Amino acid sequence: ASGPSMVRWALANGWGDPGTPTDARTLSADAARGVPMAQLAFQRAADALAVAILTTAALFDIDDVVIGGGVSGAGETLLTPLRQAVAKQAGLGFLRRLNVERTRLERDAGLYGAAALVLKESR
Repeated sequence: ASGPSMVRWALANGWGDPGTPTDARTLSADAARGVPMAQLAFQRAADALAVAILTTAALFDIDDVVIGGGVSGAGETLLTPLRQAVAKQAGLGFLRRLNVERTRLERDAGLYGAAALVLKESR
């Protein structure tokens, strides 16, 4: 579900035009504009993420999931199919209450988490 993996898959399946950028931002923009192969790349990523989220939620009984990383910058282009995949794949009743959101920390989420660990350990 990483941006580079999504791009590799999309390129291998006919996405992209010669002379235009073939990166995750372009893939996201194409998906938002309705380009079928770009949308399918995001659907595949959403399906894979849904499996990981539901497995984790079942093991740890969580209600809220925050998506970060570069691909999360796609916003609803990722979140809409992800929420749909989570709802479709949620077999256990308590998994249907999952709330999936995008981080508000943008690409700095990992830095904030690392800083929190350092602060906790230094006390």
